[in-house]
Amino acid sequence: MLLSNNWFYTAVLFFSVLFAFSCNEKEKSVPENKIDLSTPESALREAKKILGNDVQVSLTGTFDADTTKELVAGTEINKPDKWGIQFHLLKKGKESLDSSYSTDLLEGSFTDALVRKEKLPSENYDMVYYNSLDYYLGSGGGEVFSYLVDFKNRQTYYAHLFTEQGRNISLFLSENATPDIKNFFLNVFKKDYRNLKIVNKDVDLDE
Repeated sequence: MLLSNNWFYTAVLFFSVLFAFSCNEKEKSVPENKIDLSTPESALREAKKILGNDVQVSLTGTFDADTTKELVAGTEINKPDKWGIQFHLLKKGKESLDSSYSTDLLEGSFTDALVRKEKLPSENYDMVYYNSLDYYLGSGGGEVFSYLVDFKNRQTYYAHLFTEQGRNISLFLSENATPDIKNFFLNVFKKDYRNLKIVNKDVDLDE
């Protein structure tokens, strides 16, 4: 009887040690600094780890023709002497995301704005499309800021629609806009503003 009890306790001890070893190996197999871009929520958390709480939006995709999934984060600054939005391309490093490229500070806000991936028919990679929609529009006029950010070529294409009382609805397109980019912006804005006029000079309505 005593021998049987000893065998039982030895078996319990053996399997306890084996179980603990197995759990320890599983923990080691999961990287502590794993980058999780599997959901929009986790991608936003990863972006905030690098750029802080100014991050308002995040998108995953292939933004420079590389097949590896990348992350674009949009930050917003709203201070008396400095305001606007900025887009940042973050790439996977060995243990964390690394900032690869950032746009200049752009006019706009992420409040009630549209931000999405956009792939032009002539390209095989994603761009980021931004439109402020009616956030800066009022009954007496206003403006719409819109951008296409091309991270592969480090270019930001700009469209600015503006109107005031006594002024036609006008659309300014940045000089670096290619024919495909111009057609994209025109198709977007003519859906809502059929009588818009293309102008060669931009304006600042705040002046």
